[in-house]
Amino acid sequence: MNWGAIAIVVVYLLVTLLLPLYTAKKNTVTNTDYTVGGRQFGTLFVFFTLLSTAVGAASVVGYTGWYYQRGLSQLWFVIGVALSYLIYILYLAPKISEFGFRHGGETVGDWFCYRYGKGSQFLCSMIIMIGYLAITAFQYMAMASIFVKLTNLSYATSLLITAVIVVLHTAYGGLWAVASNNVLQGSITLVGLVILAFCLVNNAGGLSAVFASAPAEHFQLFGYFTPGVAISSALVFLLGIISWPDMWQQCYAAKDQKTLRKSMILFLIALFVLCGGIMMIIGFSALSLYPGYETPESILPFMVMDQFNTIVGALFLSVLLAVIMGGADTLLLVSSMILHKDIYNRIRPQASEKENLRASKISSLVCGVIVMFLAIVAPSMFDLWVMSADLMGATLAVPILLGFAWKRPSALSGLASIIAGLVGWGLAYTGIIPADGITLGAGFSLAAYILAAYLKPSSKEENTIIDQVQGEI
Repeated sequence: MNWGAIAIVVVYLLVTLLLPLYTAKKNTVTNTDYTVGGRQFGTLFVFFTLLSTAVGAASVVGYTGWYYQRGLSQLWFVIGVALSYLIYILYLAPKISEFGFRHGGETVGDWFCYRYGKGSQFLCSMIIMIGYLAITAFQYMAMASIFVKLTNLSYATSLLITAVIVVLHTAYGGLWAVASNNVLQGSITLVGLVILAFCLVNNAGGLSAVFASAPAEHFQLFGYFTPGVAISSALVFLLGIISWPDMWQQCYAAKDQKTLRKSMILFLIALFVLCGGIMMIIGFSALSLYPGYETPESILPFMVMDQFNTIVGALFLSVLLAVIMGGADTLLLVSSMILHKDIYNRIRPQASEKENLRASKISSLVCGVIVMFLAIVAPSMFDLWVMSADLMGATLAVPILLGFAWKRPSALSGLASIIAGLVGWGLAYTGIIPADGITLGAGFSLAAYILAAYLKPSSKEENTIIDQVQGEI
């Protein structure tokens, strides 16, 4: 056990955790402060919170291993992610923000309830909770793999340490603590990953040596994917991210639409640079330095400690831990919001502000414990992440995308679309129908949505609500 490296990481985490908690204590008075930052976030807070969620375990640990295994084929996932965020910038984000200010929206379920009714809200909330608890478990797994490398503790013990850190930080501070931490860690991460990529390329003998060591398939977009698999891979995140509640949370938290748009444009640029550039270079460098490594998903923490001395390696791992934690606490807060807002508040609609704030914190603790157990039984980080995005995209993307623009669909359309998408996704994942879950599920969802819209169009009363949702009143 390397006590010097452990000491560096502990000090770094303490400093970067206590400062955001101080900010949270000053700014968190009401439950709205806890969940959506009082709708007062500026450009930096929105940008870095978006970045921290996107550039968490998936990008820092995941993408390194995926580029190591599949090279440029991995870009199909990046293309899907980028297109989804472009849809937010051009279409969804201003509508979600407007709904938040007009109707006090804080979750995806709030919008589903207003547009399609309580039945659709319940299904939406359950699907998102399942998916997001799994995605948060992915973050836990990445953090635990770094703790294992640093301390030589068992994986189970490392998961427990991870859970305690993330849960206490999230439960105490809410979105202000999460966002303050993201601003601090995000700026450090941007610089740290660039330096890390430069050092690894240098250690591998330069860019020419790095790329020369990779097989030819690594430089082909279809090197490891068929065209069908490539399109499906892009669709997983193109549709999956449409319903991701952390994106909706930032749309609700931004102080105005101009701030939101600016933050998302900056975020999209940063995403291309990090996920499409820097992480690809790190992944190719890993392949050059360690060909045939047995567990690519954990190669980044191993490589950092192997390539650098104890002090430098521990500092780099501290940065990795911090950025992954930034994603983990954001995701955990979102799951706890759904448990509190969409479930607890339906049971106790008359709860006081103090009771709601306490319930939010308890929800974070409950969700954190569930996530820890999911992380223990999960098959792999990548499978967990993709399956969650797949499920949400197959069931929720269609009623969201069309619900903001088309007045004809009634509450029946929303409910039928979610159920049909879930059936299609289940038939594909169980192998009953040989197809991709996202393709079959979204296809079923779209067909059911359109059919229900013509069988039972919205009433005059529903049209009034829809006009309000679409910002026309």
